[in-house]
Amino acid sequence: MANRLSAPAPLVRVDDWAREWTVEEVFGVEPDLLGDDRLARALDAIAPHLDKLVDTTGAQAIAEFGIDVSRIHRDMTSMSLFVAYENQDEQVPQVKYGHPKDSRVDLKQIQAGLAVSGDGGIPLFHRVYDGGAGEVAQVVGAMNALRKMAAPRDFLLIADSKLVSHSNVTALLDAKVAFIAPAPAAKVPDEVYAALNLEDARVVA
Repeated sequence: MANRLSAPAPLVRVDDWAREWTVEEVFGVEPDLLGDDRLARALDAIAPHLDKLVDTTGAQAIAEFGIDVSRIHRDMTSMSLFVAYENQDEQVPQVKYGHPKDSRVDLKQIQAGLAVSGDGGIPLFHRVYDGGAGEVAQVVGAMNALRKMAAPRDFLLIADSKLVSHSNVTALLDAKVAFIAPAPAAKVPDEVYAALNLEDARVVA
């Protein structure tokens, strides 16, 4: 049985996007001057400095707007791609086969991690990762970047079960970063769940 694919999203022209999102009013750039090639050149120019730009922008937003970073939510996602992506630049994250969120194991992918503030869901930090990178191995790097950005404030890191590994938990405890994450269901014996008393559970914010 053939795979059922959803219809592709409609293409959006860069100038139309810029017009809708008030690029001219904010940056003083006329939308008609923007096109795919110019956008690509701009992305190529900032690529070597991207991590620094992301980190300093998040830190500046915290300072400028008083964003409460006492609770930070982090997760990763994957984007499946349909092109072969041969002769990739080895200096950037690689398009590879991995464990896609959309279950399209027949496609290569790239991954992204994003951390947002509990206060308004403001994006504070993001990174792009190889398509084959394991999620569990990206937690400590993200945690250290967030500590630097939020300092001297303490924060609670909320993530999914990929946070839970011996090395990650040890690093978080050593750094005195509080965290909440669900235990991977496959690693918890059935009798533990069976012994839980729902009447003893309490709701948390």
